[in-house]
Amino acid sequence: MHIRLSNLKRDYGSLHAVQDVSLDIPSNTIYGIIGRSGAGKSTLVRLVSMLERPDAGQVYFDDERVDNLEGRALIEKRRRIGMIFQNFNLFSSRDAAGNIAYPMEICGMDKAYIRKRVDELLALVGLEGRGNAPISTLSGGQKQRVAIARALACQPDILFCDEATSALDPQTTRSILALIKELQAKMNLTVVMITHQMEVVRDACERVAVLDGGRIVEEGLVSDIFANPHSEVTKDFLSHLTNVRDSIVRWSQEDGRFTLRFRGDTTDEPIISNVSNETGAVFNIRAAGVQHVGDEEMGVMVLDIGPDERHVREAVEMLKKYGVLVEGDV
Repeated sequence: MHIRLSNLKRDYGSLHAVQDVSLDIPSNTIYGIIGRSGAGKSTLVRLVSMLERPDAGQVYFDDERVDNLEGRALIEKRRRIGMIFQNFNLFSSRDAAGNIAYPMEICGMDKAYIRKRVDELLALVGLEGRGNAPISTLSGGQKQRVAIARALACQPDILFCDEATSALDPQTTRSILALIKELQAKMNLTVVMITHQMEVVRDACERVAVLDGGRIVEEGLVSDIFANPHSEVTKDFLSHLTNVRDSIVRWSQEDGRFTLRFRGDTTDEPIISNVSNETGAVFNIRAAGVQHVGDEEMGVMVLDIGPDERHVREAVEMLKKYGVLVEGDV
């Protein structure tokens, strides 16, 4: 389902939580919304999921305006949405199967259908045969799998993931993200992932919007954002990006004057060596690494250039000719 947000605004007294946000979220994709704590992410997802009404602006699902729905029409539209959360929001009084069955019971579905559907969903999320397990006996990753199954119980068109992996360790996070990607492809879902973790955006999303102070400061393909970030908040997110599989190796605690970003084939070329030979510039590399973003490799390097400003200017000019993005004042 295609989602379109037009000039959304939401205030809480003097707090401007969402300010003039417009977004186009394509159908059948995994879309990321990232921001620091207090950036307005949770408010935005409540507006898009019709849990709150905006003070101004409109929300459209497949060209149908939905932010002004009321009564039965609102209930029916909300049933086309699934949601999973950071703290799982499971009933401790129910076992795994009972939690998954709950939304179908609320909808008044046939008991035989519910039993069949619960078994299907347990198998779908990798918990086949665990329906009778008390919630207290499940690990964090298993609890989130139950929550995902519950969110999919009524066959939604849209799945919202609000900080769904924030409470999980890195290995479990990767398994949950892999499951969400698999389910999205199987069910042609529109998945919206709200997060403060750039690793989640890198590993799962196709497009991303960066939220800061209630406004969108950057939006685009994840590969483009990683290769050429524009906003300071995005650059800050990328500078703190870590992952046990694709670690940025740092051998100096000092920040370099320049950050270089390499994309695709440039990650395999001896560009630094070539520039040094051609210009006579000296490079002091403080941190570097390569990570996979979608189907592309992205390299990053933090360094200083010397020995003087003439060599700095010549080296930066040559780096740009090689297709390297250079961040830093010349």
